[in-house]
Amino acid sequence: MRAYVDESEPGGGRDHTAYVLAAVVIRDDDAARLRTEIRIATPRRMRKLHWYEALRTQRLSWLDLLRSVIEIIVVRFEGAPARAERRRRHCLERLVWELEQRGVPRVVLESRGKVSDDGDRSLFDALRRRGVGRGLRHEHVRAVDEPLVALADVACGAHVAGLDVEIESTIVRVS
Repeated sequence: MRAYVDESEPGGGRDHTAYVLAAVVIRDDDAARLRTEIRIATPRRMRKLHWYEALRTQRLSWLDLLRSVIEIIVVRFEGAPARAERRRRHCLERLVWELEQRGVPRVVLESRGKVSDDGDRSLFDALRRRGVGRGLRHEHVRAVDEPLVALADVACGAHVAGLDVEIESTIVRVS
């Protein structure tokens, strides 16, 4: 079982009071089938399935892909204006705790480049020192190499678009 994670900044990054991080928990036995389904659903014009670049009808059809996951966890930062990395750290800290409570042993995050990935690693190390997420292992992948990260992108997009009613998800708010 693994959690695949992606983020979204509502308002196209102009809203410095919000940040969304979503995780989709998937059984390892379902991974190959879901990767195939994602590749089939990805339009030819896209290198990867991506909510922001899609037409509304495509987005709605992608919600069906989420029906095969064990759980969807959405962590939403709503608070005082802050830089994106600070908002991300708040969300990631809570997400690590949520995944640990559910016994998820591995988390796969979309890579955002070496510097940003190093920041995530530092946060995971700091959390472990505080006793949070000690049993959780993480890795960063490029979304074009791991299609399952796209499911987290779809979960983020659905949440931001107010389509949460279409998918069952746990929504946690942090500030």
